Amino acid sequence: MRRVRLCLIAAGAMSLAACNADPTAPRAGVTDAMIARDVAADAAATTTLDLAEMFGAELAAGIPAAPSSTTLAPTCPYSPAGRYVCPTITTPEGLSLDRSYAIYGGGTTQAAYDPLRTDSISFAASLAGTLSRGDRTMSLHHTRTMTLSGLAGLETQRTWNGIGARSDSVRVTRDGQARRTQVESVDRIENVVFRLPRSSYRFPQSGTITQDVVITSAADGAPANQARAAVRHVVVTFNGTSKATLLVGATPCVLDLVSGAVSCGQ
Repeated sequence: MRRVRLCLIAAGAMSLAACNADPTAPRAGVTDAMIARDVAADAAATTTLDLAEMFGAELAAGIPAAPSSTTLAPTCPYSPAGRYVCPTITTPEGLSLDRSYAIYGGGTTQAAYDPLRTDSISFAASLAGTLSRGDRTMSLHHTRTMTLSGLAGLETQRTWNGIGARSDSVRVTRDGQARRTQVESVDRIENVVFRLPRSSYRFPQSGTITQDVVITSAADGAPANQARAAVRHVVVTFNGTSKATLLVGATPCVLDLVSGAVSCGQ
């Protein structure tokens, strides 16, 4: 069922016939190892961007990075529709970010964050632009709907959950060749917990980000009908340290949350 669903999701990127093709058959010089590395690198970049957005969203909503009875000034104007709608900003990576959020206490929308009564905040974000990392140049388009909970009172931790989709076009120069890669993915953020204060606990204590990925890849200059297609399930698991585990199918990897680098075994 997952494979059929992912094929339909990726219909804009490749044909259903390509999705049903043998995913292990090398085409246009693209091997299984290349596919695994490309999926891992894309997942690593996405994960670090997601974590940065979680922190940035908290600041935008005026939530202090440590337990406090005070609040920070929100950086976005309040809309009569019950949401804060933020102006488009440029991230430190040069990407364009649009964000909005609604604040809740006891199931009721609040006009402002209250450190004692606010229990959750719902965020919507869209991230787009071009990002270069090492041997990869990525054209990104990510959307996220995420909820931050556990806020009521002098909390000791906060929890993120959410879902999103992304469409990444990537040019990779590695393995002695240049290739074009298209990644379509449905992503889930599940119980990603940050302890407080953030200054003492920089990395998520627990939780996962899963990505159901459809990838197509072809060497530069190869015709479209020679593109390699594959489906991969990715799981990033956090453990409170700077090293998260990243599993691409059956291939184990380690993601450095500081540098964004990923290394994979066999």
